[in-house]
Amino acid sequence: MHPLLEKDHQQLIDLLEALNKCVSKGQSKNQAYKYLDDFVTLAEEHFKNEEEIMETYKYPEIVDHKNEHTSLLEQLYSLRSKLRGGHTPFGTPYMKLLRNWLEDHLLDTDNKLEEFLYQVNANNNESNN
Repeated sequence: MHPLLEKDHQQLIDLLEALNKCVSKGQSKNQAYKYLDDFVTLAEEHFKNEEEIMETYKYPEIVDHKNEHTSLLEQLYSLRSKLRGGHTPFGTPYMKLLRNWLEDHLLDTDNKLEEFLYQVNANNNESNN
């Protein structure tokens, strides 16, 4: 995996874990919202980084991958908006949604990108020998 993407993934996982602890221990709503805001900001940055890498390496599935990013961000914005508006308490269902979102993206979509980048790197190494 590209080192920058690996770092982003770890930070997303760490933030999700911090948010989960905050929610499960009943800490303040403000702290939960802060973690969620940080998570959304990091997801935005991660997607931007990923898209730049995909463009650089001419990733063949870039359109679908970008569309997934757009869809995921819309879900995050909607969730954040609902929570800020006080429509619903933040709790286990939202944590499950975020965890599933992150796992699906990391284990499926990003895994395909990782395999592509590995192949590109392997092919470049063979060309240089």
